[in-house]
Amino acid sequence: MKTLRGLAFRLFKSNKFIVFSSIVSIAISTMLVLSMVLFSFNAQDTLKSQLKQTYGEMDLSVGFEMDQGKILTSTLVEEIHQDKMVDKVSKVSIAHLNLNKLNTSIYTVGVENDYLAKSRYHFSKPLNKNSVAMNKGLAKDLHAKVGDKVLIENKTYTLAETVKDLSATGVAPDMLILNQKNVKDYIQAKEKSSAEATYLLIKAHKNKSALKLANRIKSYNKNLRIDIAEQDAGVQNNLQSLHTFIIVLSALVLTITSLILISNFELLLYKMRNQFAIMRSIGASAKQISKIIILQSTVINTVGTGVGFLLTFCSQRYLYSWLGKVSEISSFPSDFNVGTAIILTVVMFVIIQFFLLVPAYTKYTSPKTIYKVTMMDNLRSVVDATDRNDKSIDFFYDHVHSSQKEINRDIKPTVNITEPARTLLILNRI
Repeated sequence: MKTLRGLAFRLFKSNKFIVFSSIVSIAISTMLVLSMVLFSFNAQDTLKSQLKQTYGEMDLSVGFEMDQGKILTSTLVEEIHQDKMVDKVSKVSIAHLNLNKLNTSIYTVGVENDYLAKSRYHFSKPLNKNSVAMNKGLAKDLHAKVGDKVLIENKTYTLAETVKDLSATGVAPDMLILNQKNVKDYIQAKEKSSAEATYLLIKAHKNKSALKLANRIKSYNKNLRIDIAEQDAGVQNNLQSLHTFIIVLSALVLTITSLILISNFELLLYKMRNQFAIMRSIGASAKQISKIIILQSTVINTVGTGVGFLLTFCSQRYLYSWLGKVSEISSFPSDFNVGTAIILTVVMFVIIQFFLLVPAYTKYTSPKTIYKVTMMDNLRSVVDATDRNDKSIDFFYDHVHSSQKEINRDIKPTVNITEPARTLLILNRI
């Protein structure tokens, strides 16, 4: 095997340009396909990230419109909580509490210490009846740091955490986050109502449809307003169209590249036809010839896809952001999903390898084919140098060839190619 490997690489040296152009073709096609597919995946991940940034882990938001004059009672909340399709319910109370230092009312959210509320309002520290969280912009205006005391509605709270300003999500820029019971008690005392919460954050059981759950909850009270945390239908359709376009374009890129590679590899093998004939004449088997062809195609394919993978990685991490700076267009480094990229690279390797080997294997590993290709090539050379006006030459050119019996006799192995001395003879002849 070691001898065959060295022989395969030695045959490369006399055809450097063909090998180089084949590797470049594979690298470029790999880079194009990976870049397009990863761009599609990144677009999907970005939309999901934005959706999660806005709504958190919740599937539904349930409550009444402010102008309806209706409230979420403890009975209605418990009825929704007991629904078999509901996994988790988090109560949220909303009010405007007076911040004494600024002497102004601030949008205030009362939340429970669960993952739904934390993901929705982006806080991490548990809030008890004496603690508060606020956005960084408000903390800066108050010159307050974590651990400082803050006076709200003439009651002292300890600043437990500051969160990022959430203006991009549609939430008020200045916001206080308190324990849900504190805000609920304030609303009940001020408005003399029995409201259990302003609205509910609901998480459906796994594999349960949020739309079906919304219809079930709507049956409890037809006046309920239910918001479903999902992507816009138009955005989903556009994204699906983008996926389809990228798949079709990737298939076209692979097809064109494969055709170019077949032509290049066919030319490479054609240039090595005499070497193959010599090896067959001194005893090399068809299996050994096929091993050389497979090794050569595998090396070209591996180097090409490997270079394409590295180029995609570099372009995703560095090139796009640099081009954005040069062209003065806002750009962010794209995430490079290594697992997805490796899977796509392996798939491309298999497809390209198939296109390379099928025609080459059938044409240059068959004993009869190699014999006829070489002998007829030599015969054509003789005929081309002869006067073609002679009609007998045409008959000779078109019909004279060796019989199957003669071919089997001529290609019958006479020397073992693995024998060191004979291997030297092959290399010297080549």
